[in-house]
Amino acid sequence: MPLHNQIQLIAYPDRIGRNLADLTTFVNDHLRDAIGGLHILPPFPSNADGGFSPLTHREIDPAYGSWQDIEALATRYDLCLDLVLNHVSDQSPEFLDYLQNGKASPHAALFVDVDALGEISPDDLARIHIRKEKEPFRDIVFADGSRGRVWCTFTEHQIDLDYTSPATFAMMADTMVALAGHGIRMLRLDAFGYTTKKIGSSCFLVEPEVWNILEWFRDTASRCSLEILPEVHDHHSYQHAIARRGMWAYGFALPPLMLYTLLDANSHYLKAWLRMCPQQQVTVLDTHDGICIPDVEDILPRYHIEAIIQNVSSRSADPILRRSAANTHSVGAIYQLTCTFYEALQCNDDAYIAARAIQLFAPGIPQIYYVGLLAGQNDTALMAQTGEARDINRHYYTLDEAAAALEQPVVRRLLTLMRLRHSHPAFGGGFELHSSNDSSLSMGWRKGEHACHLFVDLNFRTVTITHTEEGREERFRA
Repeated sequence: MPLHNQIQLIAYPDRIGRNLADLTTFVNDHLRDAIGGLHILPPFPSNADGGFSPLTHREIDPAYGSWQDIEALATRYDLCLDLVLNHVSDQSPEFLDYLQNGKASPHAALFVDVDALGEISPDDLARIHIRKEKEPFRDIVFADGSRGRVWCTFTEHQIDLDYTSPATFAMMADTMVALAGHGIRMLRLDAFGYTTKKIGSSCFLVEPEVWNILEWFRDTASRCSLEILPEVHDHHSYQHAIARRGMWAYGFALPPLMLYTLLDANSHYLKAWLRMCPQQQVTVLDTHDGICIPDVEDILPRYHIEAIIQNVSSRSADPILRRSAANTHSVGAIYQLTCTFYEALQCNDDAYIAARAIQLFAPGIPQIYYVGLLAGQNDTALMAQTGEARDINRHYYTLDEAAAALEQPVVRRLLTLMRLRHSHPAFGGGFELHSSNDSSLSMGWRKGEHACHLFVDLNFRTVTITHTEEGREERFRA
């Protein structure tokens, strides 16, 4: 059964209320007529990186609830979970057994033996795409006192898996079968680009190996009736390549494009993207990470990208940078801006509603992050407490606080848009981009006699929607 072309909410299991039960209450009480899907960020036992260092995908962290909570949500919504496929926790049973038994461990083949790769020169290190301020290796000591090194792309607690090993594919196949058994409809493939370890290369999105791996996931998931959404932040051509291979692509170019469109009142580049973007895509304006920049390169001119970075950085946390493993303190190109999307648009309600309206009318399935749903502002206190820049956009809401946020005028306007997007039959048809000048945007959806049309005046940031309703035409300002 295909996914519904309806809005999905992205949420942590414990940041609207305390757990999955609270999240379920909030969604069922307030959003059941506005969304058709949920993307729950990792609810598994984890020891690092906000859940992305799973000890296992077979259990739900008891602090969040149980599989019964997940299954109950899956009966009502298209449910997406993260498959953290690049690595496992250093507290996972498999890695602990490897430390205890070394090469005699039945799980030894899961992990990259860095020393077995041969000499890694400074030039080799310089090519490796890294995500932390040190080379992507970790020294380990086995129970018998011998030493070795494993690969760690992210934190020291996240041990990379070896995708040259059949054991890794077998582990992933078993995991997908288990997740499908709980009613999961879609798996987001977290950080799949780092699975390709090849000394002398960037070890990131190495071709053709990366496509061989992704196509294996696609085919294995299909046998489990699962859809897959590969997650990658890089040049937008990768999203086209993903879609061409029959997988869901991410519309990661949309957030910076939207910022340019609203802040400069110019739809030229956004319309160019709407003409060429994949139709089978998931769109976002905000996520648990940040507003990613590489995805919009070669869509927006460089000087416009730099202007967005300067504009948003003036009211956000420090940006996340790309670095070199040979020079871990190098200041590379900006990778992510850390800011809530509402704050990125200067907390301007009209601009924010225009941005959300455009997202909801763009081709694909729209995902709305929980902080964005509630028009959240930067949580600098949480960021200061944790030392994690991305926590500026990861606020913990109590149920009362979340319910109160729903009463904000901007959120009430957003919910009106979401309910229309959720229920109108035109969105079961095809997307249309209509002619307009560069200070406006005209687009819509049509299915048979049903039509829903959006017009945005970028100078005045007004949103006008015209749609069919029981054989007549209605118009309103959002």
